[in-house]
Amino acid sequence: MSEVPVQVSFTRLPDDDDFILDQLTNRLADDLRQIGEAHRISEAKPDPNSKGVAELVLGTVAALAGSDPEYVTAFVNLIAAFLNRNNGRRVHLQVGDIELTIDRPTGRETAELIDVVRDAVERSR
Repeated sequence: MSEVPVQVSFTRLPDDDDFILDQLTNRLADDLRQIGEAHRISEAKPDPNSKGVAELVLGTVAALAGSDPEYVTAFVNLIAAFLNRNNGRRVHLQVGDIELTIDRPTGRETAELIDVVRDAVERSR
């Protein structure tokens, strides 16, 4: 099974600070690691004052996604669970040149998203 990179990011809320965003980003990355490879994204250019340590991008995780139906189902279900735990947020997925925004999907919408994400992964290979 070949895999493609997927960028997963979530919206900020007005009350968010860097600590909250850092914690949520870690939780999202941990959730995605349950089903495959995932990591937080670092800024391309480290801050000149950071002594060579790149800053992590808050609210964004990179994952490798395959088109296997079981993987895609687990992936979409993890995203839906994240949204259900974090009321008011949206998740933005970027698979190649395909972009999706997800906002607390219903069961029926989740089933449709599974097909959409699988198709996006297939097209991006």
